[in-house]
Amino acid sequence: MSVTASDVFEQERPRLTSLTYRMLGVVEDAEDAVQETWLRFEGADLVSIRNPAAWLTTVATRIAIDRQRSNMVKRETYVGPWLPEPLAFDPMLQASDDPADQVILAESVSIGFLSILERLSATERAVFLLKEVFSLPMAEIAEVVDRSEPATRQIAKRARDRVRAERPRFQPQPDEAAELMNQFLETLLTGDVEEFGARLAAEAVVVSDGGANYRAARAPVVGRERVARYLINLAKRSITGVELHLVEASGQPCLYLTQPDGEVKGATRPFLLLILNWKAGAVHSVMLIRNEDKLRSFHRQWQAS
Repeated sequence: MSVTASDVFEQERPRLTSLTYRMLGVVEDAEDAVQETWLRFEGADLVSIRNPAAWLTTVATRIAIDRQRSNMVKRETYVGPWLPEPLAFDPMLQASDDPADQVILAESVSIGFLSILERLSATERAVFLLKEVFSLPMAEIAEVVDRSEPATRQIAKRARDRVRAERPRFQPQPDEAAELMNQFLETLLTGDVEEFGARLAAEAVVVSDGGANYRAARAPVVGRERVARYLINLAKRSITGVELHLVEASGQPCLYLTQPDGEVKGATRPFLLLILNWKAGAVHSVMLIRNEDKLRSFHRQWQAS
């Protein structure tokens, strides 16, 4: 039985989706980029494509680079901080059975890590991901981004240095992170600023993404005491009428709050996703996604799982 273009593409789809999501940080944008890649592949002269996987990687990456450049312009007018959209599950992470690969894939899809990548240019982001996460040879990456190999190596080094400078030094393993998350929540609900603050790093920061339509801090909240007071006040305002769930989102344990839908009996809708990032055993940063538009895809996938 002959192998069709669709067969080849579907085999590569999980990898392409993982790549474009890490490039763009938005599920729908990643899916659109993969669909556009398929349309180009379907319309290409397949006989002349010697390495379909490499061809698809090149096309998907270039589409994602163009989209990311456009997104970076749009985000300049976004109301308040912008955070990547959470992912219920990563097809590459689900498919991998190599513990070392799983660690890399889980970190590279986390909201904190993707937020660091937002500070890279679109080309730097592509080169970094293709090298550090997807382990492509430098010569192949150079072809993908249409640069010389020496220039691509310089881009890779610049991106790697920036990421290393900003990534937290300590990230607990998933089991420990879940335990620390529970401890964090228990202390938060006591309402004791001093006790809760002891779980925070001195330079702790809260970044809230509500967009234009949902209430959230329009600027980062910085410093142990300010963060403690902000989160305790938020918990007091928000805890009534919501359900709390410890979930896996973007490769890490997170706290997910849902609320009654109001329109469909028995249904729920997203309220808030809370992501913790750790440094030296203390909470270094808290990321709050309040923008319901960013949580709808995650909510659907979470309910279906």
